[in-house]
Amino acid sequence: MYKSASIFVLAALSFLALTVFPDTSCAVFDLSATQLEGGFDLRFGRVEPTDFKAVRQLTVRVNSDIGKAYRVFQQLIQPLSKDDGQLIDPGQFQMYALAGSNARGSLIYGQEEPVSEDRRLVYTSDSAGTEDSFQLVYTIAPKKDQLPGSYRGRMALILVPVDNAAESQVVVNVQVYAELTTGSSAVAEMTTSSGSDRLSVQSKDFKITKTGLEGAWPQIRIKIFGPLGAPYRIYQTLEGADMTSSEGYNFDLEAVKVVLSGGSKGASVFSAGNLKEARQKQLLYASSPRGDSDEIVITYQPDADFRLARAGLYRGRLSISLETDEVSQAPPARKTFDLEFDVAPLFDIRVYSQETEGVSLRFGEVSYKSGPVSSQTQIFIESNLGKPYKVVQRVSSPMVNETGEKVPDKDFTMKVSEIHAQETPDFYIRDFQAVKEGEHIIFSSGPGGLSGDMKVEYRLAMGPDSPAGNYNTRIGYSLVLD
Repeated sequence: MYKSASIFVLAALSFLALTVFPDTSCAVFDLSATQLEGGFDLRFGRVEPTDFKAVRQLTVRVNSDIGKAYRVFQQLIQPLSKDDGQLIDPGQFQMYALAGSNARGSLIYGQEEPVSEDRRLVYTSDSAGTEDSFQLVYTIAPKKDQLPGSYRGRMALILVPVDNAAESQVVVNVQVYAELTTGSSAVAEMTTSSGSDRLSVQSKDFKITKTGLEGAWPQIRIKIFGPLGAPYRIYQTLEGADMTSSEGYNFDLEAVKVVLSGGSKGASVFSAGNLKEARQKQLLYASSPRGDSDEIVITYQPDADFRLARAGLYRGRLSISLETDEVSQAPPARKTFDLEFDVAPLFDIRVYSQETEGVSLRFGEVSYKSGPVSSQTQIFIESNLGKPYKVVQRVSSPMVNETGEKVPDKDFTMKVSEIHAQETPDFYIRDFQAVKEGEHIIFSSGPGGLSGDMKVEYRLAMGPDSPAGNYNTRIGYSLVLD
């Protein structure tokens, strides 16, 4: 009995050992995808608008011994986009199945179609689920107006048995990379109104009107060929920060206005200022976030003070630049223009009386009882010679009536007042003094001979014994260099 029990126990232990160590063999059901050029990603590299279609090819291989039919699907999981979220044009990323690249089953995609975010069937095996491989071709189609930048996305190839058993599904993710550029074509076109690379203003061509100056002012027209795929900005900079004459004088840059027009698609457009602001890099225009196409015109318009700058030919160089946030994708456009301001010599005097040009002193009725009566002229002097000058008063004769009676010197007097000039005059008649026959200096400028204006007041009085009559004389002015 004892031996029999021992044998029974050993037999039971042997049975338990067989159940703990079963057969570990299992079915094969997997999928792989490799790029024909090597690697597991789709890398299209640099794609320019003028390139041929960029092509990459995946070899898809299915290993299966499950003995049932299977399908392969494709799905775009993450559309190609830049870091800022800008998506590639859906029509640019497409695919098709290469006919005849399979041995057993059926390829579905015969024509090129966009890669879709929907799950699309690309292959169905034979009924026995035989192993197979096939080629899928992916393309990036260049576009003239493509948005440049680094794009990346992700798609999936999904292997599924025909019974759609979720636990048997195999997913292979494929990363996709593309670098779209604007190519070697020009980002912007910059031209002048004259057709040359020179901006010229000549004061001798100005037409002076009551409302200001008129003339054909130089312009720069900028045409941007977008979209650039990123915001861009347009700047102007005056190289060397000044415009200088051959004599070494610097031009007053505030005498030239900068006016910008157009730019309807921009996010920020400079309206108006002056050329002095271009001594440092001056922002003129900021584009939309996409860097859309646009067109702007910059006009350089002299103001009234331009003519009064020291006579001479002033030269400088003006740089216009376009800069983007993605310099590698849209190379900055830059152009330099020669800038010339030709200020003609100016030495002129203009006189107004009662808002009428010329000298016309009218005192009306003057008597001892009514007291002195005043009349005045306004003198405007324009000089850009840089030399001191004098205003000379010319009196043709004493103030006399029809019978030759003369007004005494003490009763016909004048003085200069209300002087407006950028420098202190060297001399002028401050207090009333007699108007004497002949030529007499009434004003001397400062050493710079700068332009200015002044009022000349004349006072006429009659004594108790002054003879009645119509009194007159002739008065004029001349401008002479010191």
